[in-house]
Amino acid sequence: MSSLRLPSKLVVAQMRRSPGRAIITTLGILVSTCAVVWVVSGYDALVSHFDENAGKYLGRYDILVMTEGGPPGAPKAAISPQLIDALEQDAGVLEVNPISRSRVSATRVRTELDEDDSGSALGLLIGDRPPVNGAPPIGPTLVGTPAGESPYEMVEGEWLPSDAQATTAVVGEDVAEQMGLAVGDGILVTTFGNQVPLKLVGIIEQAAQTPSLGGRRGRGGSGGSGGRGDRGGTGGGRPGEGRGPGGDGPGGDGPGGDGPGRQAGTEMGSRASAAIGLPGGFSQGVPTRAIYVRPAMADRINGFSLKPQVLQVAISDTVSIDQFREVWETKLAANQPPLKIIDFAAVRRGMESGRSISGQQSQAYAATGMASLAAVFIIFSTLSMGVSERAREFAMLRAVAMTRLQIAGIIAIESVVLALLGWIGGLIAGSLMVLVGSRVLPGLFSSGAVLGWTSVMLTAVTVLVGATAAAILPAWRAMRIRPLDAMSKRTPAPQLRSWAVWGVVGLVLSVATPVSVFMVPMSDEWRSWCYSFVTYPLLLAGMVLLTPAIVVGSENIIGPLISAIFGLDRRMMKTQLSSNLWRSVGATLALSVGLGLYASTQTWGYSMLVPFTPGNWLPDALVAFHPVGLSDDDVPLVSKVDGVKSDEVMRLAIEQAKFDWGDDGPPTRLRMGGDNGVVCGLDAERAFGGDPSFLPLAFVRGTRKVAIDAISNGNGCVIAEDFAMASGLDVGDVVTFIPSANESKRVEYKIAGVVSLPGWQWVTKFSGVRRHFVRTGTILFADRQRVHEDFGLKRNEFFWLNFEAGTDLTQVESEFQSIAERNSGETFLATGVGEVKAYRPFARMTATENVKKAIKMRADGMIWGMSYLPLVTLAIMSLAIANTVIASVRSRTWEFGVMRSLGVTRSALVRLVFAETLLIASAACILSLIFGLIAGWCGVGMAQFGGWFAGPPSFMVPWGQLSIGFAMTIALCVIAGLWPALKTGLAEPLRLLQAGRATQ
Repeated sequence: MSSLRLPSKLVVAQMRRSPGRAIITTLGILVSTCAVVWVVSGYDALVSHFDENAGKYLGRYDILVMTEGGPPGAPKAAISPQLIDALEQDAGVLEVNPISRSRVSATRVRTELDEDDSGSALGLLIGDRPPVNGAPPIGPTLVGTPAGESPYEMVEGEWLPSDAQATTAVVGEDVAEQMGLAVGDGILVTTFGNQVPLKLVGIIEQAAQTPSLGGRRGRGGSGGSGGRGDRGGTGGGRPGEGRGPGGDGPGGDGPGGDGPGRQAGTEMGSRASAAIGLPGGFSQGVPTRAIYVRPAMADRINGFSLKPQVLQVAISDTVSIDQFREVWETKLAANQPPLKIIDFAAVRRGMESGRSISGQQSQAYAATGMASLAAVFIIFSTLSMGVSERAREFAMLRAVAMTRLQIAGIIAIESVVLALLGWIGGLIAGSLMVLVGSRVLPGLFSSGAVLGWTSVMLTAVTVLVGATAAAILPAWRAMRIRPLDAMSKRTPAPQLRSWAVWGVVGLVLSVATPVSVFMVPMSDEWRSWCYSFVTYPLLLAGMVLLTPAIVVGSENIIGPLISAIFGLDRRMMKTQLSSNLWRSVGATLALSVGLGLYASTQTWGYSMLVPFTPGNWLPDALVAFHPVGLSDDDVPLVSKVDGVKSDEVMRLAIEQAKFDWGDDGPPTRLRMGGDNGVVCGLDAERAFGGDPSFLPLAFVRGTRKVAIDAISNGNGCVIAEDFAMASGLDVGDVVTFIPSANESKRVEYKIAGVVSLPGWQWVTKFSGVRRHFVRTGTILFADRQRVHEDFGLKRNEFFWLNFEAGTDLTQVESEFQSIAERNSGETFLATGVGEVKAYRPFARMTATENVKKAIKMRADGMIWGMSYLPLVTLAIMSLAIANTVIASVRSRTWEFGVMRSLGVTRSALVRLVFAETLLIASAACILSLIFGLIAGWCGVGMAQFGGWFAGPPSFMVPWGQLSIGFAMTIALCVIAGLWPALKTGLAEPLRLLQAGRATQ
């Protein structure tokens, strides 16, 4: 310890001598720590509530009995009434609550005083329309339950009445908050079969997290009865009113149970199209965002009788969960479908592996990495400038017998002290931020906020990495100082005199990244590995090596322009940055960490948006008459709607079917929905012929004339360019489909052309054309009559059309709805369900204009959400600029004193300091722009090798968004230079000369 006493005293003396620099450095670490706490506190909040949320998830029940998981959106198998009866007869079971789940759209019944939410992305595309397969389950789940008492604690109001036909509902607390509901309000619940208004009578407390309950078994360990969640009561026996769906509900039998659903009747077989897949949910178990109704009301809303998929079971206090498992686990596993037991420990484990937790973990690690970089550059700038200024001092210390390691120890101790001060202050400030901010600005802490051990550990990692990495280079420079250097007037800092050579090397390394992505032939796996571990790191190294050249170039090119703007002599700016290139390069890199990531995120995000944005080839709207379609007699009514161009209406025959890829399986580049595609039947002559054509498609391969002839007179088809690139198919190849109504049949179409179809993904996502599956690989065009026959489509469900100028879309959709309701009361076939009654058929109009608006709104939110952390990092890095400017002013104090003595005004000195900060900001903007464009472009190119998009790479430079980051950088640099500039301008010439002499 005695060996550290002298270095420690020297460190303290240096901090007392330059308190401003130490304060700014400590403040930078403090802010970095607060940034980590801000992000990680949400993860800590979720972790701290695992036990509480697991208990809330089970409510007053001890276990769940449920089926194994299936593919996303697939129908969940039902539990037979016989098994429910057997469980109820068990003496150790107090209550069995069989619940059914179905996907719905739900909106608040609005009054005249309520604001219209149709301007939101979801309001434009979904609103009060039925759910569709392509869109994710974003709304609450409809739950049918016969429970006589509330499964969870009541927050407000009362539980459901015993009347099975009562149009009442109870919702979870989160649903009420999100939808702005209060007891007594109305809820409009919409499905494929009906739309029913319900009155809200109660609000219950539910878990804030949804556990991941996938996997083969739900055993949580041998916790015995101690593994239960609190029931909140004994349950009071079994409810008597109906264990399953009400017998008087509309429709036929549901899936599972005693047998398959009822088949279509004679009317159904003669009038309706092939079976349609009802949209399903992605989660298992009990929904945490739910609308609770009685089973008979759920049947009425759905249009069919839905049997339970989950059982909530309350066990007697005299029976442990292990005892229950011993009796029932084998029986449940042998059931058809196989069932599993979920207890408290399994729910808690599911909380730990939920999507919200993994997302929060990723954000926490990203924040730690960014904050560590910030800490590195902030501490590095302080230590590096200190070594430059104290070179003679270190040389004298070496002359009086201090070793190289002791000199390095001074640097290390200073780094650790600054880091520890900032860390401790950051934890204190972070705890206050969590305590006050979560109450004053809860929107900044969407997942809650708790300062837990994860926050402490990750912030410790931040400062440890920052302090260690930042001290290496300054310590090495200090160790190289020789005792004889004390004889010189000043030991110059090492200069990067070969900046041009380093610039060329950096340029070569930077170019290697796009070359490897777009030009070098290699397998997708090797390309992804090479990009992640070789060429992207080379791009980062190239940017570092390019920095000196960019700094010097900015000084020579932008410097004269800034001199003219500030009214300065050009000679005063000639070597403003290059005179201390180490310092200028460090400051430029510090700013470029956050700004470069921001530029690459914006470039990548908006470039990726281009192929997903509907192009000009799309008509004004796609109208789907779901679920029973229109008869041939009703088809002319579509053209007669006010605002519709009667001569620009096209009937379509659309079906979603699986591909038959043969023994080779689906293409590796077509992983997302690669097992199926959407077949769109149309009149090829009307669609592609004429001038202008109804669908002005750009043919990439093949010709318009050949495609029209092949489709009209045979089994020809036209495919999308991205599908051709992903599948390797080309003109002349055959695409084979498996009709869902007859899986032994094969339907073949021969490719006659390849066209560019930007935006087909989002149009099919929300329009209802994904009739069976959540994801799909493509959309292709064939002959309408042939598609009708190949897939057994009997009715007319889909229409493409154009509008007159100035048409009111809401009014048009209302008139389409009137046409759809002409078929009220008809039935249709649903996959896995059987016959469903359509009490209120729907006309879903997907306007291209609304799709574009919704995509823009959604994309802006997501891209900016990814940009917050880089911008926060940029703000933190501005403190490094403050250190740089302070050091620059300090090193030039004598020079400034001479200039003032020769007549240079105070204003000129202030402008000179600001000019230097703007030069640094300009260099950082140029470096970040180069990195952002290259990284964003390469990121777009790599998307085609990731299996989720294989179209031609697009490139878009979002200058408007980038200018926001550049303007923020300039503003932060000006603010960073404010105090040094004012301090220099207000100082008298004599004081500047005296202070400057002291630093010589």
